Amino acid sequence: MASSLRRLDDLRTALGRLNAERPADFTPDSGRTMRATRDGDFLNRLDLDITSRQHKARVLVTGQIGVGKSSELLHYIRLARKDTPGRLWIYCDLEKEEHPEHCGPTGVLLTIFRDCWGITQSLQPHDAEFQKLRDETRTRLVEWLNGRYSDDRTRVTFQFGGMDFPVGLAGVDPNRTLALILGKAAQHEAVSKPSERFGIAPDSLVNLLNRLLEWMARRSGGMPVLFVDHVDKIRNSLAAEEVLVTATPSWERLAASLVMTAPFEYTLGELRNSIESRWGRPQVLYPVELPPSPTEGRIPEIYRSIVRDARLNSTLPEPSLRFLAYYSGGILRQFVQFLKEACKEAHLARHDVVELTDAKAVVHTAEQAYLSYSTQDLELLDEICRVGTGLGEAATLLRSPIGLLVVPGDGRIQLRAHPLAEASLQRFQARRKVPA
Repeated sequence: MASSLRRLDDLRTALGRLNAERPADFTPDSGRTMRATRDGDFLNRLDLDITSRQHKARVLVTGQIGVGKSSELLHYIRLARKDTPGRLWIYCDLEKEEHPEHCGPTGVLLTIFRDCWGITQSLQPHDAEFQKLRDETRTRLVEWLNGRYSDDRTRVTFQFGGMDFPVGLAGVDPNRTLALILGKAAQHEAVSKPSERFGIAPDSLVNLLNRLLEWMARRSGGMPVLFVDHVDKIRNSLAAEEVLVTATPSWERLAASLVMTAPFEYTLGELRNSIESRWGRPQVLYPVELPPSPTEGRIPEIYRSIVRDARLNSTLPEPSLRFLAYYSGGILRQFVQFLKEACKEAHLARHDVVELTDAKAVVHTAEQAYLSYSTQDLELLDEICRVGTGLGEAATLLRSPIGLLVVPGDGRIQLRAHPLAEASLQRFQARRKVPA
């Protein structure tokens, strides 16, 4: 029997294959959106940066929210693990159990420590050096986090978010105990108000992390390469500056190569010179190619691949696919979100497939976000699109909802309005032409 979106079971199956909130996967029927091959040389450039600096690479990866940075980094790690056995590839996720919007350098450092510690459980057996390092790290953390030992020292209690957090020490796996403390401390630093945080991490913590990295290198036989992902989710400008500029001496000291994502608007805005003087030029992942218009022209293969892997070929006619692809702006997360919403619209309308009217309903809903744009926002967007410059002032336009796209073209960066913002921009431009 042919698939039909009007049937609830078929709709559930379609939605189950589309996950826009997590990185794309590589295994069919995993319950996530599959990674699709994209054009460009991003992965080759990233590999060159990592391999050309031996064991001390420092690389920033940037790009607009939802463009696919996490998926590409995980794909690179997956390939590198097979092709480069002389390295230890470590993925550190700032979004795991955290909300990184206001996270500062201490939260990032604790996340790195937490995820490196997690890797050690696969590097057993643990020798005496490891056990000594583990115990010293726990002692230092208890001191720094103002932990209170019970009278018999079988328990230590921390204050996180104004609440007691007790951790047992007796009869408990000490490796698990340290993992628990690191995880809770990283979460606290990411979600708490600045006044409630523990402040700058002491040098002793960086030294302990380096000792752990060096132990891991000896145990695994490969030099560590750290990928610190979702740092680009930091929205607070002061926190971003602290992580990308102020804290770079700590990142330079790490006994590993380091690849870190970065908020796009700060790598191209007023912090650009400061960031590039410390990190070099960031590697940029751009939106993918768009169809030439919402109603005609070639549909780039990457959109067809995503639809094919989700097994929606028979339920997404070409006009609907082209329409959703165009209005996604080449932001892959947006495209997958559109696919999910379009399937729901088709089901509610009792359609077997995603009709063009369903696709238009989804896009119309998304366009409503731009009704909240201020006159100043629209003036800036209009000026950028006409003049082709002014990106340093456009931080608010680079956040979600995305009103501005930064795309490559003719050997240089080009600026254009996101297709979803075009209607609001055109109305604004028309009003400006009307005589007072």
